[in-house]
Amino acid sequence: MSLLDIRDLRVTIGDVQALKGVDLTVGRGEVVGLVGESGGGKSMIARSIVGLLPGAARATGEVLFDGADVLTMDAAALAAHRGGGAAICFQNPRGALSPTRSIGRQLTDRLTTHQGVAAAEARTAAVALFESVGIRSAARRFDHYPHELSGGQAQRVMISLATGCAPGLLIADEPTTGLDVTLTREILRRFREAADEEGRGVLLISHDLASIARVCDRLVVLNAGAVVEHGPAADVLAAPADPYTRALLAAVPDVTRPVARTAATPGGEVVRIEDAHVVYGSRFGSGGHHALRGVSLTVRAGETVGVVGESGSGKSTLARLMLGLITPSRGTVTLAGREPSRLRGRELRDLRRRAQLVFQDPIGSLSPRRTVADAVAEPLRAAGVKAPERARRVTAALERMGLDGTYATRRPHELSGGQAQRVGIARALAGEPDLVVFDEPTSALDVTVQAQILKVIGEVTAERGRGSVFISHDLATVRGVCDRVVVLYLGRIVEEGPVEEVFARPRHPYTKALLAAAPTLAGRADGAGVSLTKDPEEAVPGAGCALAPRCPYAEDACRAEEQELRTLGPVRVACRRAHELPDPPDREGPER
Repeated sequence: MSLLDIRDLRVTIGDVQALKGVDLTVGRGEVVGLVGESGGGKSMIARSIVGLLPGAARATGEVLFDGADVLTMDAAALAAHRGGGAAICFQNPRGALSPTRSIGRQLTDRLTTHQGVAAAEARTAAVALFESVGIRSAARRFDHYPHELSGGQAQRVMISLATGCAPGLLIADEPTTGLDVTLTREILRRFREAADEEGRGVLLISHDLASIARVCDRLVVLNAGAVVEHGPAADVLAAPADPYTRALLAAVPDVTRPVARTAATPGGEVVRIEDAHVVYGSRFGSGGHHALRGVSLTVRAGETVGVVGESGSGKSTLARLMLGLITPSRGTVTLAGREPSRLRGRELRDLRRRAQLVFQDPIGSLSPRRTVADAVAEPLRAAGVKAPERARRVTAALERMGLDGTYATRRPHELSGGQAQRVGIARALAGEPDLVVFDEPTSALDVTVQAQILKVIGEVTAERGRGSVFISHDLATVRGVCDRVVVLYLGRIVEEGPVEEVFARPRHPYTKALLAAAPTLAGRADGAGVSLTKDPEEAVPGAGCALAPRCPYAEDACRAEEQELRTLGPVRVACRRAHELPDPPDREGPER
């Protein structure tokens, strides 16, 4: 008998049928992937499993867990089932964790309530659980609060809270959204271990097919509340039977595949950064956290520059520097020919309008009280554009994004994720900026919507000789839309060059490791299997190369000498051994 057996599940909310006769099983020691677009009913299935359907929902069918129907459980049975029987790891770990209680206290409460662990032993058990999910220095982090954690650490805490109740079934709802490729690989590996080593059933809910494909035994494809295809993961990926599944797979970008596109013709400089250092929390020029170290970078009109790296590498700090929102501790930043650090008042505000940001969270970046037209008009209003001209430019900006006049009066809650992101792009472009910075613009979107947004980004970047910066943890999308790519590690540029050259023949060990961790539908991105030897938190850089404590190729000279960027063919790379390291096999080169 399966651990979970859902039979003919139908859920209706008002006049909307959210689920239409869903059948789904999960066995012990099995990882099942549930995939499909937003609004398809994936989260409704998860809520059904733990008895958390909305109050207005009407459910029929059966949700059998170990033979007991969750839909007919009373309050006491449901309380025992949640956590002890099935537990959920939520999509937004920081939002799911209590901000006012330490992570250790939250886990010990679970252990004493659900497992009956004595209070005196709960701390030791909690530290052991934190260590089991890869949280380094677990005893020290026990008293930390959620805001003190990185995204990957917060997700690991969520997994420990779920597994701490010893559930038979783990439900992971979009567990890797917003995480970089190395963290994604580690989090998914932990779910695979939960099935293989602990015999738990795992239901992975995701729109990221490429990430979960490597760890799932079976895939279930959901479309508009109905299962349209299911079967062994390898079979579904190799020979999808349903047109919807084929469309989903076709929309998944492939980091190993060269992208044919018109080469950019760069114009004049839009942004120039020279030897920029950014230090937070320093006093009198000493101490503090070095977010950027000696970064030099130029973005020209008509080109798109990608910025990649793990969480904490300095990507967001670099974006804020380009937008004139922070001043470098050392070095210079020039935007549209002027230095923001030398300007004040109106002159600074006018210069900042020459650069615009497209946010990661499309709906959260829009005011819930304002209509779409008001949101898009905001930068024009700040620039003093008169009302008639403002209305004309708002309409033009929305039409450029494929949004007709009916969207002007809508509010954010009436938009899908893709529509909201189009509004965000329209707002950024309305003032005709010289530079647009896209900060993880597709990380929260389904693969089909991602493809549409990336097409829009490619089109608007080429307009009016505008410079663009594309910040992302999704290496496949970077390869698809960028002309050049910059790889950051702990605030330093370690490799920079034409995107096809860097992706086809990465020279720096860190770039090789990132690409080796990048997910593809076929499994690993390349055959090199380059991996870093330590977690970044426990690898404290010394006087030499910052990567040396984690690098499998490091020598004594690497640890003693700081590595400067040097030209190696068409790229620049900060590695003294780059010329002698092997190229990754089975990787297609750039189109000539």
